[in-house]
Amino acid sequence: MSVTTQNLYEQTLVLRSQIGDASAFRELLTLYSPRLLRFVRKMLLSAPELVEDVTQEIWIRIHHSLPTLVDAGKFGPWAFRIARDRVYREFRRRKLPMGSLDEADREAAPVAEEPSIETEEIQRGLDTLSPEHREVLMLRYFEEMDYESIARITGATLGTIRSRLHYAKCALRRAFQLL
Repeated sequence: MSVTTQNLYEQTLVLRSQIGDASAFRELLTLYSPRLLRFVRKMLLSAPELVEDVTQEIWIRIHHSLPTLVDAGKFGPWAFRIARDRVYREFRRRKLPMGSLDEADREAAPVAEEPSIETEEIQRGLDTLSPEHREVLMLRYFEEMDYESIARITGATLGTIRSRLHYAKCALRRAFQLL
């Protein structure tokens, strides 16, 4: 992975935040809040009223746990892992409907590519997917994370991540046909 100016800047913010620089933490909050909020919103489709509170709790956890982060360059995947864990804890605690990876997804044959799909259609298509599919697509394509980072966030193996991405894309294509 090549180091960019943005990566170095984020790492500096993380290090400054770890030593108590409140303005650096506010900057991290500004950089990552929209991304984490979008992730939480898409994952908690069955309970939109919880999104703001859960996101705030995630930021509190990030703030309290930041001194334990060893590699400042891994802040993004680390923060998304905290968000994912918090969302799934909410699913279990409130017994929210999660959906699941069903057999139809595993047996789906690839569908011909769509010529052009608008952003709104993509959002509606994502809304129809199971949380497992939604999260891998969002992390890969919205957050532009590599497979290793996604595996770290989800706690799954690389093979599982590749498989979930494949089936998630198939499910999304089917959703576009139904929209």
